Amino acid sequence: MPFTPRFSYTHATVQQLGKIEAAKSVINLLPLPPDTSLRLRHDALQRSTHSSTQIEGNPLSEADVRRAIAAGDRRGTKAEQEVRNYWRALNRVEEFAETYAPITEKFIRELHRIVIVLSRGRRGSRSDYRIVECPVVDTVTRRIDYGPPAPNDVPELMTELVAWLNSAEAQRLPVPVRAAILTHRFLSIHPFGDGNGRTGRLLATTELWRSSYRMRGFFSFDEYFNRDRDRYYRNLQMGLPVDFYEGRNDPDHTPWVSYFIEVMAQAAGDLEARATSLHATRQPEPAPWERLPRRQQQILTRLLSRLLENSSSGLTINASEVDAWFGISSRTAREWLKDWAEDGFVAPRLTSDTSRVREYELREPWIEFLRSAEAIATLSDI
Repeated sequence: MPFTPRFSYTHATVQQLGKIEAAKSVINLLPLPPDTSLRLRHDALQRSTHSSTQIEGNPLSEADVRRAIAAGDRRGTKAEQEVRNYWRALNRVEEFAETYAPITEKFIRELHRIVIVLSRGRRGSRSDYRIVECPVVDTVTRRIDYGPPAPNDVPELMTELVAWLNSAEAQRLPVPVRAAILTHRFLSIHPFGDGNGRTGRLLATTELWRSSYRMRGFFSFDEYFNRDRDRYYRNLQMGLPVDFYEGRNDPDHTPWVSYFIEVMAQAAGDLEARATSLHATRQPEPAPWERLPRRQQQILTRLLSRLLENSSSGLTINASEVDAWFGISSRTAREWLKDWAEDGFVAPRLTSDTSRVREYELREPWIEFLRSAEAIATLSDI
């Protein structure tokens, strides 16, 4: 049976959709200094990573997250690997969104694999849907908070969800409403044994970004869910019975849609205010880093994390770090670094006892550019 979501627009939701559109227009057109725009983008990635993983119980502080992201390898605790995975998943979302391609089951399974991968041997593949019952249990009371659908029903439910998402009916909905319904239905299906919450929020981000709601990469809403997790979970539950088949299979999504749009409007309004406070008095030249290929832009945000953390690694990178950051082979990482050196983005750095290139260092003007971005006060201090 096709998935046909039910919901109603409230007066508040209509007003908030208007606020989101107004804020998006201002943010997309507001002139900002290039170093400021890079810092806004970096901070959005860090807030999203910290908040979304913390919702699921990750204990790392914002400073811990920054240190984990600045590290260029796979060492460290499970919590540190979780935040590295999430940052890498956001990079994949950015890459996917640039294609404007429709979300598929293949992409969802790939995204989930990035979220939960913990070792080299599991990279480069896609997750399978769960084949066992997977109730959501309160970690304190051990009470079952939610009983998802039976494993045998998961494949069909996921196929129906993706078919709805890409249907003409869904595409006529406002993008934030479509992202809200996608997230709630995905979390209700609970298709994987672990990592559903993180993957669901990443899917909302994917649908927003691929539908022109990226707001120059500055937009992040996970921290608003994280600020009041009890309210977040209450709105996910919508007062429905625990068992999926007793109402969650065909709910009225209005409470969740209203909450999701409210959160988006608050996040967009706050971002508009922050960006306005930082806008350039004159129209600046296009940000030089925005003309770089996407992967080189992502390298800049990671190196900015190092500067903010005062990492001893500084502004040098090697093949093993590129391998860990992008989930590629060591050979491909070396090829990328050689290409970047030819482009003038990095320069090979020779050690004193050998002529072999073991690492590369960032070249000017990008060093000066990152130093300028480093000097900007964090958004929380503005």
